[in-house]
Amino acid sequence: MGKTVLLLGTGAMGSLAAQTVSAFSEVETLILASLDATEAEKAAVKCRGATTAVAIDVTDQERLVQLMRRADVVLNCVGPFFRFGLPILEAAITAGVDYLDICDDPEPTKKMLDLDATARQAGTTAIIGMGASPGLNNLLGAMVRADLDKVDLLVAGWNIEEKTDDTLAFSAAVIHWMEQCSGTILECRDGALVDGRPLEDLVIDYPGRGRRTIYTVGHPEPVSFHYSWPEVRRTHCGMVMPSAWIGMFRSYRDAIDAGKLTLEEAGRDLVKNAAEAGFFSALLTHLSRLVDGPRLPLFFVLGQGTRHGKPATVAASLRATPPDMATMTGIPLALGAIMHLRGQTSGTGVMAPERAFAPKDFFELFAPYCTLPRPCPADRLVDLVRA
Repeated sequence: MGKTVLLLGTGAMGSLAAQTVSAFSEVETLILASLDATEAEKAAVKCRGATTAVAIDVTDQERLVQLMRRADVVLNCVGPFFRFGLPILEAAITAGVDYLDICDDPEPTKKMLDLDATARQAGTTAIIGMGASPGLNNLLGAMVRADLDKVDLLVAGWNIEEKTDDTLAFSAAVIHWMEQCSGTILECRDGALVDGRPLEDLVIDYPGRGRRTIYTVGHPEPVSFHYSWPEVRRTHCGMVMPSAWIGMFRSYRDAIDAGKLTLEEAGRDLVKNAAEAGFFSALLTHLSRLVDGPRLPLFFVLGQGTRHGKPATVAASLRATPPDMATMTGIPLALGAIMHLRGQTSGTGVMAPERAFAPKDFFELFAPYCTLPRPCPADRLVDLVRA
């Protein structure tokens, strides 16, 4: 029999997740919940099957728990996750319902992973960070780890110089971006999570492509990699962009850290500068690429360690993706829910995608949605390269 899915938050990513999950026979009833009832109703009409829309203030814990108890699984798309991630997961554990989200903040990721024993005791399965990055990158990381006998370093990368169908507009995502480029960031060094500094140089040697300097940035992957595989000595997240841009980003970082700019002010200024840069910026970016080194994939994970007793480097990326960040994030969340309803989840407790799912099973389900730059069959979707 089909199950009931409750989706919280019907913005761009939540709406796409709802449309995707509603197409599967495993879902009999879909409940879409938003602070704005009209927004939830607009999302509901785009879904298949029995879909209802309700208004909910997720800070009303008692009502939220009651709503959750109507469902078999909850999908959480309510951001920002540094505010809403932990309390909504706690509500799911109280309600005794399984849970997935697209949390993209490292600090709540750590706090939620620390609820693992509590969730296990309640019999709840919670999969956090099931989007693009984190999400797709976590599953690529699992493939890299499986290809090495011993892993010393894992670097999750995301690339802002490669073109997608996204346009840069001021939003909560831009504010989040500024937050992860300022203050301190969580990284694993010498086997322990420590505070690092964002936008520091990180040199990698990508197999088959060559050496490239990328820049450290705050994100959940270094945290979840550490929890999933505590034997790995170092974990980082790196942002790929032209070296011509790094000075501007560091100036925003320093101004935010000094209290001269708020995250919102820095985000608005970044969007304004990007809109006004025009031809000069495009030329500077092109010239920068000539000296920066090789182009790198949109998302990737690189691992260093040993294989058969010899030093080895492995990297994994996708040959094709959905066309923009909303679909790259919402679709993996929906497919994670379907896999969970099919019994393809690894046990109970709080876990990241690399612990929850077999990567091969996920990418077989994901491949039909990957159209950029062109469709790719499931057996060729992941590009795993070695050195």
